[in-house]
Formats: sequence, C-alpha cells, structure tokens
Amino acid sequence: MKNDASTTAIRRANTADLDEMTRILTSAFLDDPVWGPSFPDRATRPQVASQYWRFMVGEALRFPEARVLDAVGAPSASDEPDAEMARLRAVSVWYPPGADELSDEAHPAYDALVAKLLGPEAAAALDRAGAQFAEARPSTPHAYLTLLGVAPEARGGGHGMALLRAALAEYDAAGIPTYLESSNPVNDLRYEKLGYRVHAVVELESGARVNTYLREPGN
Repeated sequence: MKNDASTTAIRRANTADLDEMTRILTSAFLDDPVWGPSFPDRATRPQVASQYWRFMVGEALRFPEARVLDAVGAPSASDEPDAEMARLRAVSVWYPPGADELSDEAHPAYDALVAKLLGPEAAAALDRAGAQFAEARPSTPHAYLTLLGVAPEARGGGHGMALLRAALAEYDAAGIPTYLESSNPVNDLRYEKLGYRVHAVVELESGARVNTYLREPGN
C-alpha cells in the first residue's frame, strides 16, 4: 500500500527502534544486488540477514545519527507487538565524520557472528567486499549513510527520499559532506537528483558494479 509522506514524522532513532529497524532493513535488502548474494543460502537468508542487520543497527545506535520516519498516530514501541510492526515507514543509518561502523570492542563479536551465520567462504567474501568499500571511501571528513530502507508495506510513497532529504538539510546546515554506496543501480538517479556525484566505482567478486557517491553541502 502507498502512504503519503505528509502523514509521517521524522525523528532520531533510539534503541527502542532496534526490532523495527531490523525488520525493515532485512526486507529492503533481501534481494539487493550486493547484499542478497552476501547471504548465499536463499532458504535461510531472511533469518541470517535479520541477525546480521540487528547487530549492525545496534552498533550504529551508539551515535545519535540514525533517523527514522514514523507514521503519525502509529503505535509506539511500548504498544502491542503486532501493532508495532507498522510503526516505522523508513529508516536511515548514518555515522558521523570519523566514526567506524564497529567499535573496537565489537570486532570479536562481529567476526564470530559472521563466521557462524555464513561459514568460512561467504564470510571471507563479505570481508573482502567490505575492504573494497572501505578503500573507496573519501579521505576527507564526511557523514556516512550506510543503509536506507523503506518498510515493505510503505513502498512507493516517497518515504526513503523524504528521510534522506531531511538528513541532508541538517548536514548542509552544518557544512558536512555526505557519502553513500548505491548497492542497487535503480537508486542512482534518485541520489544524483539530490546532488550526489559519483566518487568511485567498486567492482565486486559477485559481478556487481557499485557507484559510490559524495555530496558537498548545499548541492
């Protein structure tokens, strides 16, 4: 179903949003050209991806940068679980300039989780892809958008771009460049319309070719 972006409210994410953010990102990236093959067993992909995204969102919530788009009048995180499932329309996971996606303390737990979920071959492939993306990132300070996803029941309402535009307004006001990796080329034009310009092209072992984008403030 479609939802009018005017019926939503944007706010900073908090730990009470972890379950709902995980649900949305799992669905949004399930068949993504980059992230789908990262979890190669299609039968178990939803469960495996959910555990992975839950860990990564938990790490991101160390910072007050992630933003979510609520449905106005939707149930809060303290309401009934069934009602909570439709509480958020979109999520964006950001890191501030200079921040790493994993804290120093989280690296052992991350490595153990990935090994458990994926096995040695797929875990090594994910690590190599991560190294390629890390190498492509700009050396100059920037806010990093790692994930942007829309709830499956809310797609087609412009929520993802509304959430992104709101974040860009804040970073523009602070004079902070922003950076992202477009894991699905169908989104490239959307980013370019918001002022993003291709920074690098990452060619992965899977055959996926990913444009990375940098946007200077005010573009």
